[in-house]
Amino acid sequence: MEIKQIHAKWSFLASHKVFVGCSGGVDSVVLLFILKSFCPDLVVVHVNYSLRGKDSDLDEDFVRKLCVSLKVPLHVKKVDTKAILASSGGNLQEVARTIRYTLFREKLSLHPGSIVALGQHADDQVETFFQHLARKSGVLGMSCMLSQHESVVRPLLSYSKNEIIDFAKKYSLVWREDQSNQTNTYTRNRIRNVILPELYNKIPSLKDSVLKLVDVFQETQRMHEQQALEVIRRFIHGNIWAYSDFDVLTEDICLEVIRQYGGGYNVYASLLKMRDSQKGKWVQCGTHKIYKETSGFYFVSTTTLEIKHTLKISYKEELPSVFSKEIIYLDATKIEGKLVLRFWEQGDRISPIGMKGSKLVSDILTEAKVTNSDRNRCIVLVDDNSVLWCVGHKISRKAIADTHCRNILKVQIVEK
Repeated sequence: MEIKQIHAKWSFLASHKVFVGCSGGVDSVVLLFILKSFCPDLVVVHVNYSLRGKDSDLDEDFVRKLCVSLKVPLHVKKVDTKAILASSGGNLQEVARTIRYTLFREKLSLHPGSIVALGQHADDQVETFFQHLARKSGVLGMSCMLSQHESVVRPLLSYSKNEIIDFAKKYSLVWREDQSNQTNTYTRNRIRNVILPELYNKIPSLKDSVLKLVDVFQETQRMHEQQALEVIRRFIHGNIWAYSDFDVLTEDICLEVIRQYGGGYNVYASLLKMRDSQKGKWVQCGTHKIYKETSGFYFVSTTTLEIKHTLKISYKEELPSVFSKEIIYLDATKIEGKLVLRFWEQGDRISPIGMKGSKLVSDILTEAKVTNSDRNRCIVLVDDNSVLWCVGHKISRKAIADTHCRNILKVQIVEK
C-alpha cells in the first residue's frame, strides 16, 4: 500500500472539494493523511454520537487537534444518539449510519460537485458480505460497497486492515481505538470478532474468495442496471410498462426497474398481485403511483404537478359560427371573481350544458374513460364560485355566453 498508488487511481479528487469522514480510528486517519498529500480542498467531517461518554469527547478532541496539525478545516456534529433511539426506536448502528449519511448528503447538496471520501477497507467489505448474506439479500445487497458510487468514494476498499495499520506505523501516524468494536453486542461485531476469525482459521483463502464473489455480484448488478434502463427507455415517454414486457422479465430485472423508481420488493409483490386484479388498483413506488390499466402498469408522478398551459382571454363582440374544444365563450357579467386554471380536485362539480343539475367531475372523467394514470392531469377552469369548464370534456351552463350577450369573453387554453 503506497501513497503513489492511491494518488494515481484517485487523482481526479484533486479537482473537487472533498469531505472526509473521520472518526479518529486508523482507517480514517490514514485516508485523511493520504488525501492531504494531493487534494487541496479538504474538509473533515466528524460525528460525535455521545455514546461512550468521555471517550466520545476524547475522540472529538483528537480529531480537532489532528485537523489543526494538518491545517484542514473541520465540521463537527454532536448528537444525542440515545435520545434519538428512545424517541424513534430502531437499531443503534442503523440510526448512527442514518445520522452520518444525512450529514454527508447535506454537505453534498450545499456544495454541488463535491465528493465524500470514506475509509472502509477490504475487511469491512467481507463483514458486509456476511451481514447481507444473513439477511437473505439479493444481488444488489451481495454487491456490498462500491469503491465509487455517485458522489461517495472509498479509496481504501481494496486494502486490508493489516495493510492500513502497517501504513500508519510506517508514517508514525497516531489514532484512537474504539473499544466498543471489541464488544459482541452487535451482529457486525460478532461477525468480525468471532465468526470470521474461526472461518479464516479453517479456510485461510476465504477472504480472497469472498472478495472475488463480491466482484462477480457487482458485475451482475451492473448488468441488471443496464438492462433495467433499457426497459425504462421503452416506456418512459408513454409512462406504461406493458404486460408483454413485464411478464417475460426475470424477477431481478423487474426489481431493478422498480428500484430505479425508489421502490423495493414489496412493490414488486404488489404488482404481481395487481397483474390479475381489476383495473384501477395502484401501489406507491417512490415518487410515483403505479396503476393497473388494461394494457400495462402506468407510472404517474406524485410530485407537485405543474400546469403547462395558461389562459388567453380577449373580448369579442359576437359569437363565432364554428366552435372548438380549446376555446369557450363566457358572459363576463356572470363570472364571479377571478378566472383560474387548476387541476381538478375530488368533490369538484360542474353544471354541464344540456343537462339539469350538476355532476361530479370525477364521474365525467370516468364516463369519458380517462385512465386512472391520466386523471390527475385533467384541468378545470373555475371562478370564485364554481367550475366553469372541465377542459376537453364538459362546459358549464352557468356563465356560458349566448347570442344576446354583450360582454363576451373568449377564453382559450394555450401552452406556456
